[in-house]
Amino acid sequence: EKKMKKAFTLLELVFVIVVVGILAAVIIPSTRTNPVREAAIDLVSKIRYAQHLAMVDDKFDVGDANWMRNRWQIVFTDTNTKYSIVSDNNTVYAKDPLNSADTIQDIDLNAKYGVTVALTDGCVGETDITFDHLGRPIVGDISDDTAAYVAAQLMTATCEITLTNNGETAIIDIRPETGYASIR
Repeated sequence: EKKMKKAFTLLELVFVIVVVGILAAVIIPSTRTNPVREAAIDLVSKIRYAQHLAMVDDKFDVGDANWMRNRWQIVFTDTNTKYSIVSDNNTVYAKDPLNSADTIQDIDLNAKYGVTVALTDGCVGETDITFDHLGRPIVGDISDDTAAYVAAQLMTATCEITLTNNGETAIIDIRPETGYASIR
């Protein structure tokens, strides 16, 4: 009655090492960071946050004839590389949901991710995207509006926000009527 000592053979060890190597070769490239994709994800989440604020914080006030100027909006500045989420005629900045001590004010996508930003199609030439109480996007400056809806300001075509860095591109679409924001 001899007891055999159990151990791995050299062939089994080589096989396990090869399998681990193949798995590593497949998994590691997908863990690299893509600054354009990260910037797009960050910006889409902030656009959705601005829309959410507009829907839960209805700014209608029967005693204020200019209540529509207080709607939540995302405003781009410095050739569209910086953005802020503001309301109350650009005097109140949104609190960062991840850190309530911070505001979403002058977030610089170029400094943070190295991307350039272009607004085209439904928001070409505009720097402000405002949301009404239903979450519908309105384009253009609302600081001088004297009516809840000004002709041609309710977004009628999909707004494209293009982020670019070293040949990499991500496009954010904001759809009219729903304000749904997505990355393609």
